[in-house]
Parts: sequence; structure tokens; C-alpha cells
Amino acid sequence: MLVSLATLILYTASKHKPWADEAETWVEVRDLPWFRLVWSQLRYDGHIPLWHSLLWVAQRIFHAPYAYFVFIGAICAIAGLAVLVFLAPFPRILRYEIAASFFFVYQYAVVARPYVIMPLLGFLAAHFYRKGPTHVLSFGIATALLLQDSSYAAIIACGFSAFYGIQIAKQWPSMATNERSRACYAAALIVGSALLAFAILAPKSDASVVLEAGHATFFERLSKLGEGVNGAFTDVALTTIVILLIAGVWSFQRNALLLLALTVGGVSLEYGFLRGFGHHQGLITIAFVVFLWAAWPTLEEKDRLKGFSRYLQHAFLFVMVLLFGWQCVWSYPSIRKDWAGPYSGAEDAAKFLKSVNADRMGCNGFTFWAVGVQPYFDHNVFLNYGGPSAPARYHFSVEFEKQAGSQLTERQVAISPPFIVIAPELTLEQAGAFIEQLRYLDYVLVHYSPGTKFFKDGGTPASYFIFEKEEFLGATTAQAH
Repeated sequence: MLVSLATLILYTASKHKPWADEAETWVEVRDLPWFRLVWSQLRYDGHIPLWHSLLWVAQRIFHAPYAYFVFIGAICAIAGLAVLVFLAPFPRILRYEIAASFFFVYQYAVVARPYVIMPLLGFLAAHFYRKGPTHVLSFGIATALLLQDSSYAAIIACGFSAFYGIQIAKQWPSMATNERSRACYAAALIVGSALLAFAILAPKSDASVVLEAGHATFFERLSKLGEGVNGAFTDVALTTIVILLIAGVWSFQRNALLLLALTVGGVSLEYGFLRGFGHHQGLITIAFVVFLWAAWPTLEEKDRLKGFSRYLQHAFLFVMVLLFGWQCVWSYPSIRKDWAGPYSGAEDAAKFLKSVNADRMGCNGFTFWAVGVQPYFDHNVFLNYGGPSAPARYHFSVEFEKQAGSQLTERQVAISPPFIVIAPELTLEQAGAFIEQLRYLDYVLVHYSPGTKFFKDGGTPASYFIFEKEEFLGATTAQAH
């Protein structure tokens, strides 16, 4: 099973065209010194440095090209699936279903983001937790690393650690001296990693993502929380509610309701109230599987189950098999679409820009998504990003967005160079009014690069529109050749 899934992931990764979020990480690592990246840039992105540091090693030491980027993420995801398949306490059918479900075989396996490492570290933490105090130091190492993966992973790590810490405190009088020492070392690792993560994530007052997040009302955030939880389970609200109620009863019976609240509840709250986007829904699913792993009964415990507890365990297993079977159905359309068409139009757009020497003739990029073309050049191609001497990344600060013009205006178009690249999350059919507006401002569409960010059985446009100033039409192409 693992070999089949690994082959599927690697083949799909070979077809995958990275989108802007993936490109942003790559150019950050390529263009910025590691210390500046970690202590200055990442707090604007809302990221912690584990994934960036892994890519930094791949680029700076092994000189990996951008074409290898997706395979780095795929290998991390496959390692997580190996831990799941061989070490998880679930029955085989459930292990295989989780491994083949959408978030684990595609969204956080093929799409190379920090979240590809979360299952591996979360599963290892749950595995060592189940082995008891003799493996508490291994739990501490896995959890400390999990804290450095992403803000969502940090929530899981902190909640899991707090739950385990309560249990250790109860067992402390009966623990051997060497077990107490290991527990203290583990606690020091986790606390140190948490303090480091907090120091890196502490936002700047000029971070645009922080300012934008503050505009949402409480009820809008609450609605977003519900949307995230529903998307993490079934996308059918009533079904999701029933599953959560059964999970709540089961976790209460297993004395793990607090763990469910700290991990799954904590990640859900971050999704709704801080920085959740649609592609983050599966991070709630990862938290749920980590919770399941930690709370699942051992073989000895199963043998001792009687009456209601026994029926509840069988019913809960049946519900979990249905749930992850449901999520396996989401895997097929996204994988097939990624084989058939581009996830992002960035590579095709970059090829056209190169064919007309747009970086030499002059080019601006508008909207964050335009950064997707940057890794295909060895320098920053957008003048409004600072030009060739500046880092190619998009900086989520008020000052940078003011300079770069994240929102297209007539004034910005009027002073733009011959070419502009815009990625407005529209298809060509949806962009008629937008194209006409730019035509009125003397910019003509000269190239369209379609793309779709596939998600479950749908998707969002990830297309690129390249416009050329009417007065330069033909002249720039002639000069380029």
C-alpha cells in the first residue's frame, strides 16, 4: 500500500505546477540570508522556520533547482505516511483510508507547503506518547520540531504537551529518577521551542496580514470557524455535527475530551479567528488524526471493554471508516485534474516573459499571486518589487504593498513599464470587464496562462494575464529577438 501511494504522490508531483505560495517560499530562501529570513521576513508571512530551513539546506548546500522543490515536499509526506501505515494503532482498513484520503495523499503531499511535515511530526509525537514516560524525551524532540513547522502545528504541539504534562504530573511520585530527568529534558525542549516560535511569529505593527485580520467581525470569524471544521470533515454540516458529537462521546469515554479540545479545538479556533484559508481546512483533519492516534485503545484495553464501551468503540470505528472513505473520494478529482492541466499558470507565464525579454524591457507584477513567476528567473523581474537588485519575494508589509501596488490603480498602470503581470484569480471568461478596463488604460492582453488550484472536487483560478503597453506593441518583441 505504501509503495502504491508513494508512487502516486511522486508521479503527481512530477505533473504539479507550483503556485504562488510555493514560489514565495522558494524565492525567500533563495534571496535572503537565513538569519534575516527567520528573524525579519517570516513574522510578516506568519510562518515558523522548519520548512524554510529544510529548503535552505536543499538550495544552499545541495544546490537543488526549483524543479526539485515539489519532490522535497513529497518525500516528507511519504515519510509521514510510512509512520502512519506501519506504526498507527488503528485497524489496517482505517490506516490505509487515512493515508489515501485527500489531505494526506494530495493537499499536504503534492502541494509543497510547510504542512507536508506536520503529519510526520504529529504522528511521531502520538506514537511516543503511547509508549509512556520511558519515551518522553522522544516525544519532546518530536513535539519541539512540530512547534517549528507552522502556527497550526504549534497549536497541536502546545495542546498535546499540556495534556501530557498533566498526566506526567499525576505520575510524578511513582516515576523513576531517570524518567523524571527525561521528562524535565523534554519539557525544556518544548518550552524552549515554544518561546522561539513565539519570538519568530510575534507580528510587526506594519504587517499587512495582521491589519487585514483585524477587520473581520466576531460573527464573521465564527462563521469561518464553522466553515473550516465542516471542510475538514465532510463538507456537509449535519454529517459533520453528528461525527463530532460521536467523537465527543468517544473521547469522554476515553478520558481524552481535553486532548480533543486542546488540539482539534485549538486548530479550529486559529482557522476561524486568526488566519484560516480554504487550503488550511485539512490542518484540522491532521489534528484530529493525531488526537485519534493518542486516544485509541490498546489491544489490552479493547479486550477489557464491556457493554456500552465496547459498542461505542465498534460504532466509532465504523464512523471513522466512513469518514475517511468519504475523504478518499475527494482525492481522485484533484489528482486527475493535476495530471491533466496546470495547478498554476506561473510556469507558462514565465516562459512567455522570457521569450520577450520582459525582465530586460521592463515589467511590473500586481497582486501577490504574480510572485509565482519569480522562481523561473535567477533574479527579481518586477521593477515595482524593487528590480533585479532586490529580493524577489512579496513582502507583506504596508510599505511594500504601497510601493508594489498590490491593488491596481490607474496611476500605477500609467507609470508602469512595457509589460505588466496580473494574477487576479479569474479565468479568461470571467475577466472580460477587467481586460477592457486595461485596454482603456492602453494595455493590451498579449498572453494568458490558465491554471486552477485544485481542491477536492473543485478549484480556484490560478491564472496569469500578461499585458503590454499599446505604444510598445511589436517593438518589444522585435527587440527581444
